[in-house]
Amino acid sequence: MNKFRQCIYTTILIITCFIASPFIFKQIWNSSAEKKKVEKLPPITANIPVQNTTPAQTGTPGQPAVTTTVPDEQQQTTVPGNDAVTTDASPEGTTQAATEAPTQAPTEAPKSGSFVQGDASYFDDALFIGDSRTVGIRDYGTLKNADYFCNVGMAAYKMSSESDGGYDFTGKLQSKQYGKVYIMLGINEVGNNFDYTISAYSSVISTVRQYQPNAIIVLMANLHVTAAAETSSISNDRINYLNAALQQFADNQSVFYIDVNPVFDDPDGNLRADATGDGVHVYGNYYPIWCEFLCNNTVSR
Repeated sequence: MNKFRQCIYTTILIITCFIASPFIFKQIWNSSAEKKKVEKLPPITANIPVQNTTPAQTGTPGQPAVTTTVPDEQQQTTVPGNDAVTTDASPEGTTQAATEAPTQAPTEAPKSGSFVQGDASYFDDALFIGDSRTVGIRDYGTLKNADYFCNVGMAAYKMSSESDGGYDFTGKLQSKQYGKVYIMLGINEVGNNFDYTISAYSSVISTVRQYQPNAIIVLMANLHVTAAAETSSISNDRINYLNAALQQFADNQSVFYIDVNPVFDDPDGNLRADATGDGVHVYGNYYPIWCEFLCNNTVSR
């Protein structure tokens, strides 16, 4: 009886396998085909979006732009807006607190030009032209009677399209006669071709001289950045090279050059890390120190 049952079970198993085998084989075949289809699909590539930048984006035709981004926390730390810098030096939402500013600025005059001790009244007939660092002098500094033509991202090569306070560049220069014109441009174009930048800067000086023939022109050196904020395009070596080129415009008669970097530099010649929140602009409470330095070094003809 047991052998009879075993025969029956064996027969049933054989019949079941025979009936089911075509379906099993088909499933295996389909699975293999699907696998081959998957292997033939092209690889998936990441779609990386272009980083959003501020209006401080600059660049000469055919060259990469230089961008400076400033954090949102402006009034207690850095200048509104970028610059420039250029460099995306500080991400949005930076909350680093401002450190205590020095008690006074150095009184030693720069090496070039005839500089003497003055005060804020010296700047009552002055016009400041510049980028976001000049915006900082205007908004957080102590030279409130001076006039300003400045914007975040301002650059020498695009002065013809710049505007501020309802004036374009030449309109501002024609609005009244100034005794002094201070210019600080370059951080937003330091990563560009130097010859192009210097040519554009020369054009700015010529335009100022055309409309303000009796004014003293003071070229302000571009402020350094911190070591951490340096990139291949924006570095203190490039800034120093640009500043040295700008200094060549100074004749120490009608055009002068002044360098504030010793006030804010660390021993290695970089912008001090404790004086900035983004590596590019000094904290708001440092601009009065900058203004004090300017007052300590006014031009005497």
